[in-house]
Amino acid sequence: MSLKRVVIISVVNVILLLFLSYIMNNQPLFTGEDLNQYAWMELLKEKLGLSGQQDYEDALFVNVAYDKQLIEYQDDYGMPLGNVDITDRDKLLQILTMLETSRQYKFIFLDVIFEKDYITPIDSALFSKIEKMKNIVIVDHSDTELSDLRLNDKSAINEYASTIVATNFTRYKFLFDQQASMPLYAYRILTGKDILKYGPFYTSDGKLCQNSLFLRFPTKGFSEYDNNNERMYYNLGSDLLENYSLQDLALLSKDKFVFIGDMVEDVHDTYAGLKPGILITYQALQALLKNEHIVPIGLIVILSIIYFMISFSLLRRKSVIERIPIIKHSHSKIINFIVSFLGYASVLFAVVVVLNLFFDKTISILIPSLFFATLNLIINYKRTEI
Repeated sequence: MSLKRVVIISVVNVILLLFLSYIMNNQPLFTGEDLNQYAWMELLKEKLGLSGQQDYEDALFVNVAYDKQLIEYQDDYGMPLGNVDITDRDKLLQILTMLETSRQYKFIFLDVIFEKDYITPIDSALFSKIEKMKNIVIVDHSDTELSDLRLNDKSAINEYASTIVATNFTRYKFLFDQQASMPLYAYRILTGKDILKYGPFYTSDGKLCQNSLFLRFPTKGFSEYDNNNERMYYNLGSDLLENYSLQDLALLSKDKFVFIGDMVEDVHDTYAGLKPGILITYQALQALLKNEHIVPIGLIVILSIIYFMISFSLLRRKSVIERIPIIKHSHSKIINFIVSFLGYASVLFAVVVVLNLFFDKTISILIPSLFFATLNLIINYKRTEI
């Protein structure tokens, strides 16, 4: 095969791989990340001081796991079935009233679902309060119906995809068709920016972005107290409502994102261990505010070069590792022996490690791995055929 033809095919492969990889990186499931690998890399980053210290100073977490009330529940025909427990809505009204009165918070994320047919005497006052408050979003799910139409404008999706074989949380999806997630809802209000969909592509602030993002977590757990005996979250009733005055809450919530949700039962398995759902929401919000969803031009250039080198090397039947000048001109038997075991898979793995350790970027290499494996198989088959 002529050099010109190899170059043309390699360029076409690069374009195809960039497009397919972008599509893959926008999927919430089956993107091929090895969670054990990322857990070890996160530990290594923390040991080397490469992982930013997460102190959550800009957030106030409120736990409602121990604030329940019993309500009567009926079937679709109005027949009583018994009682179910829900989050105490009177306490929710109290805390929201205090937060609104103090007017110190930055944004409220109320991760408590108000499902249809779950009715309490306090609902009208609570829903009216939510409707009138500024900078607040409540959770909604794609398979539920909210109790009151007044909640629709203040609601957003907060869920992630899973299957029987893929139960771990890996990627957070920001835009569901035309409905925003909770972090995206807040992002719109706080920054005036958005995520827009154009066919298979997503943009934000006029730049190419990802709609599905691999979120990063520290390996340390998230409990009521940290290792220094500092509060990580506060219980709604026993802490805030019983022991904190309006002035105390104003100081506690000043210029902070307030996350209200179940920190005990609503937990999800991540590569860094079990994490509360509301903490996942926090991480997704931080990713948006730090523009981590934007696809950097530099990353596209680097991937283009790497994909081109691998494609070119396979077509020219020479390892991409062997084309690195320092290795190409080396006469060391040890280096040559090691290189003989390395190929495109090692290069792709090295790219993942470097991006993760030094640039906090996570990309799926499932498509490139399958593509180059197939290309290599075809080349070897044709060589055998000849």
